[in-house]
Amino acid sequence: CRSVASLLASKTGEDWSKVYSSIGFGDRGNDIVENTRKILSFSYYDLPSHLKACLLYLSLFREEYGNEQETTEIELFQLGEGYFNELINRSMIQPMELEDTGYVYGCRVHDMLDLVRSLSSEEKFAAILDSGDQKLVGSNARRFAVHGRNVDPQLLNMGLAKVRSFSATECSDVNVVTSCLQVVRVLTLEDCIVRESCGKHRLLHVGNLRHLRYLGIWNTRSDELPKEVGDLKFLQTLNLSGTGMQQLPECVGMLKQLLCLRINDSIAVPAGLIGNLTSLQELKLWPVDDELGKLRELRILRCTIHSLANLHKIRTLCILGSALARGITGEEARFVPPQRLGQLCLECFRFSGLPAWINSSLLLNLTHLDVTVHVVQEQDMETLGRLPELCYLKLNSDHTRLVSIRKATGDLHRCFRKLRFFLAPSSFVRFDLHGCKRDPSIAHSIMMPSLESLVFSVPVRFLKDMNIQPGFGNLIGFEKVASTSLQRVTTTIQCEDATAEEVEEVKAALAHAAELHPNRPTLRIEMENEHKML
Repeated sequence: CRSVASLLASKTGEDWSKVYSSIGFGDRGNDIVENTRKILSFSYYDLPSHLKACLLYLSLFREEYGNEQETTEIELFQLGEGYFNELINRSMIQPMELEDTGYVYGCRVHDMLDLVRSLSSEEKFAAILDSGDQKLVGSNARRFAVHGRNVDPQLLNMGLAKVRSFSATECSDVNVVTSCLQVVRVLTLEDCIVRESCGKHRLLHVGNLRHLRYLGIWNTRSDELPKEVGDLKFLQTLNLSGTGMQQLPECVGMLKQLLCLRINDSIAVPAGLIGNLTSLQELKLWPVDDELGKLRELRILRCTIHSLANLHKIRTLCILGSALARGITGEEARFVPPQRLGQLCLECFRFSGLPAWINSSLLLNLTHLDVTVHVVQEQDMETLGRLPELCYLKLNSDHTRLVSIRKATGDLHRCFRKLRFFLAPSSFVRFDLHGCKRDPSIAHSIMMPSLESLVFSVPVRFLKDMNIQPGFGNLIGFEKVASTSLQRVTTTIQCEDATAEEVEEVKAALAHAAELHPNRPTLRIEMENEHKML
């Protein structure tokens, strides 16, 4: 059990026997479930108090729902991220990653949600009312969650006036409750139904929740926010994803303490509003203009943007959309990346070559990179390979058909050592170890040793014209990398101007490389432009 291993890792060898005795294992076959519960309980009681509170807070969420990381002030964000990672290291929670990206966006609670809820109830940390519960007997808990039912204050049978955190998931008539919450600081409505009341706003009473710090309305229909929302002087996070709202009200511009704003691309933003939110540290919206230059505290940005000046605290930068259509090129982006930058997606820029500022001396903490480069040089791959924390790389090119990755002598431990996902969707990737004078048998451990997923293209006619002998088998080289980690290889065969025999030769070479690889990765082959074959 990883929880026991993590627990023992924090103890000295002399304490291990004490831990075993304290848990008190049974020795009968039907004791497995009870023994597991004892392990998890002991792991919980061994947590420091601040981590206990973090774990118990997960009891508010419905089973099978993922729990997203949220942001607060920069110092608190770093502290919270440390708590999050410590719970992962102790195997109390399981990180949730976006598929084939390595991006951790939330967590799951293994198979111990029942235990967490039991502990939460015992310690009066939170009260939960599920769809099958008839009523909730009076509780002193200051955190409350309702799952999958109509919400009726009389049914709750508790003093909502003292609740500090209220969460509703898949519920209806939630607006009935909001009028009862007098000192609530956290209000989350997810997949809920908020009905209109006498033709008034669906969220009429939200503007009266003067102590509110967090307001999250996810996938919950609400046409607009009441103007009184502008009076929520302490509000730090506003999430309006999936509300169906057409326009962000002007009153949001009065939220001077707002640190995080998330809205859909369908929501119009009044001119000048974003520039007023000078405390923002996380912003997700489309589109935005040069007002962003005023937001010097930004740490996470997902939007479209013309100017990147002044964003010195950015850690996550994802720029999407049609910037290229407006004539913006990568060279025109006024941007010097801060050293703390961790995730960089420049989907709307096309660089003539790899920007000089993408290097290991400036981007020590970069973990995710999505970039489009007109021409990819061999030196560019060496530069990218030296980024010490890079785990995800998507390299697009509309000109370079062959990307060569070569191991240079004397640089055996600095070639994509943490890269887990490599995508070159428009180029063929060739792994070349001829420059390495060491024993070829160690090639698997020095070339992308952590790689899990590889995506590339095979331009058959282009490669055939290179006249490589003795054929395609000499080009396919992924069998030389990531001997213990490679799980998936996805390739698109470009069939244009190729013969059926040549395409079949490529398929056979790919299958042979997958068969030779020590980890036997899954191979997925897609065909493109078959109708243009010779």
